[in-house]
Amino acid sequence: MIVSSLQIFLARRRDVLLLGLLAGGFAVLLGELVLYRHWEGSQQIGLVATAVGLAVMLLGLFARGRLRPLLGLLLIVLSLSGLMGVREHLEEGGGEAARLPAQPSLQLVAYQAGPSSEEKEEEGEAREVRGERGESAPPPLAPLGLSGLALMGAVILLARAEEARSAG
Repeated sequence: MIVSSLQIFLARRRDVLLLGLLAGGFAVLLGELVLYRHWEGSQQIGLVATAVGLAVMLLGLFARGRLRPLLGLLLIVLSLSGLMGVREHLEEGGGEAARLPAQPSLQLVAYQAGPSSEEKEEEGEAREVRGERGESAPPPLAPLGLSGLALMGAVILLARAEEARSAG
């Protein structure tokens, strides 16, 4: 009985709940960009696109009629900024994907005075990836989070709620 009531409640408010969750995703992404001061030069594109995505999701909560498909199309265009971000991140990282740290190997050593030649080599490679200022290379696929959120929102806004209710 309680589960059935919950299912009915969620089904009637599915679009609002999903758009609210996506708005929360955009808000978290925006918070992360602000936290990491992601606003210099072309980084502003990601910051502005995320803020626009959040605004569109909030507007989509109340949109009716022809406004919903327009917002959906705007989100599809907005999703392209994530692909642009991937390209930028790959270029900033020297064209290589950020490397995962090497798996630690098991060594049975009683005492090791300094880093092994293997560790020195890995540290040198890591320094090359970080750059001269000691910064790490940007994660190459992180901007796809923006694309994913935008495309999910577009699917919800482009779907016709009236037809979905009558079909089900």
